[in-house]
Amino acid sequence: MKSIGILVDDRVFRNLRKKRTGTERIPLYNKAASACGVKPVYLSLNHMNPGQGTAYGWTYARGKYVYGKVRIPRAIHNRTFPSSGRSRKNLSRLSRISYVFNGCNRYSKYRIHKMLKSAFSANLPRTANYSKSNLKRMMKKFDSLYVKPQKGSVGDGIMKLSRSGNGRWVAQLPGRKHAGTKESARKIVHQKAKRKPYLIQEGIALAKYKGKPFDIRVSVQRSGDGNWHVTGIVGKVARKGSHVTNLARGGKAKKCTSLFRSLPHPQSASDSVKQLSLRITKFLSKRLHRLADVGLDIGVNRKGKPYFIELNCRDQRYSFMKAGMGSTFYDSYANPVRYGKYVLKRRG
Repeated sequence: MKSIGILVDDRVFRNLRKKRTGTERIPLYNKAASACGVKPVYLSLNHMNPGQGTAYGWTYARGKYVYGKVRIPRAIHNRTFPSSGRSRKNLSRLSRISYVFNGCNRYSKYRIHKMLKSAFSANLPRTANYSKSNLKRMMKKFDSLYVKPQKGSVGDGIMKLSRSGNGRWVAQLPGRKHAGTKESARKIVHQKAKRKPYLIQEGIALAKYKGKPFDIRVSVQRSGDGNWHVTGIVGKVARKGSHVTNLARGGKAKKCTSLFRSLPHPQSASDSVKQLSLRITKFLSKRLHRLADVGLDIGVNRKGKPYFIELNCRDQRYSFMKAGMGSTFYDSYANPVRYGKYVLKRRG
């Protein structure tokens, strides 16, 4: 039986047998591997020797995890962010001997924006690298702005600036809210944004559900035929008073059928979100190496027009579970395994 590697971070790797793997639902990989007739092997970048083509990993078979020395599989799905020089070096060496898909899974938000700008400008919020001058210019032009870390995730560090009238602005920061003059709002944002790379993005007037803004997470993946497919879409509704929709920041997952009822043409909005997501993913896959599994955040305005917000190359997927979409949640784990089997067949 051929093996497919699942590259996980050290915390997941250490706690695999204890079934303490956080948001990673490892049993779903196992179920998918069984259905595909392949053997899953769980790997860590700190427990391998790519030069020799071997690793110490966990193999799942007959309901048990067995730890030991294994040959490195020829197809590997990357689910880790390498954090040390050694792990980054091992990932680079690993990619030379195995087909590692989503090997790079963290890209600068502004880099992705620049890639998309020529082909998708009508569906992109205006965006600029953070600087004092850019912030000043965009505050003149727009009534609402988001200031985001270039490589942040789960909504961490996102700030919002909103014009409140009479020359005053509201700055919403993590755990803090400030209302004052344009200059004071700009100063308080700069105190945080000067510490690491940020970008500034036009605020889209998002559609709302029961008075709270929402956006859409779209899972787009390669599957067993090697092609891109939309696995599913799910809404993320901000908690009351919040400016971010991320579940890790108090947002709530909700099926899109409920959310789109507030829009003029619900089915058209749903189709537009899926079509835009698929087009963007196919476009990026020609420019980003071995891309195979992404989650896109798509904003929808009150008329149902979709806007690309950001790309996630290590999609957490649990929004589907939280929204009660069990079969979609399973497919989001199964498709990388199906694609891995496709890769093995192609490689002979």
